[in-house]
Amino acid sequence: MSDLLSIATIALAGIVQASLQLSLGGLVLLYHSSMGHHRRRKTRYLAKSYIWGALVISFLAVCAGAFLIEHTFQGVIAQEAVFVISGMLLASAIVMWLFYFRRGKQSTQTWLPKSLTRYITRRARATGDNIEAFSLGMLSSFVELPLTLAIYAVVANCLVSTTQPFIALGVYLVIIAVPMVALKIRIKTGRNVAEVQRWRIRNKAFVRIISGSGFAILAAFILTYWGL
Repeated sequence: MSDLLSIATIALAGIVQASLQLSLGGLVLLYHSSMGHHRRRKTRYLAKSYIWGALVISFLAVCAGAFLIEHTFQGVIAQEAVFVISGMLLASAIVMWLFYFRRGKQSTQTWLPKSLTRYITRRARATGDNIEAFSLGMLSSFVELPLTLAIYAVVANCLVSTTQPFIALGVYLVIIAVPMVALKIRIKTGRNVAEVQRWRIRNKAFVRIISGSGFAILAAFILTYWGL
């Protein structure tokens, strides 16, 4: 696989992952709770720690995957594994289209069990220092592993295939950080959390369709270039 194709695949995988809403929703909750208890400057630091926490999980996952592929599969994953990854991506597409958001026009709650959703909400409201914010970011990224695991596998395999793994990894991390950084900038420049949440509610159907389609396109891409 050429470097250009590897980086393009990583960019597509990053865009698909960036369309998921849990990490972004957790950041919205953090802003909503923190602004009522802390100074704006402290809230910005908490948000920054949260974003770093969310990125660390993805960083560790793809690095661990690349290490596994390099040392277990000698740098080339089996064709059977390609079909499994593609199947997981297609399953994720169906989940996004049909089940990702819970019903309710005024809600952006996701498919997660309500007990876990309530726990994340409680932690967001109770977060008061950077370590807690960092941990919350890690948690928000970790709990979507059923949807992101196949993406991590795709990115990890591309990292092994390219001669520019650090550039490719940087591209991936920047892309998945864009929604959270954009939210941080948007609030910093005067938007309030309520406006952001209303925008998310109005556009959740669009997000669901685009994200599900992204998973399906990535699955077709992987099958075409890796499996056939």
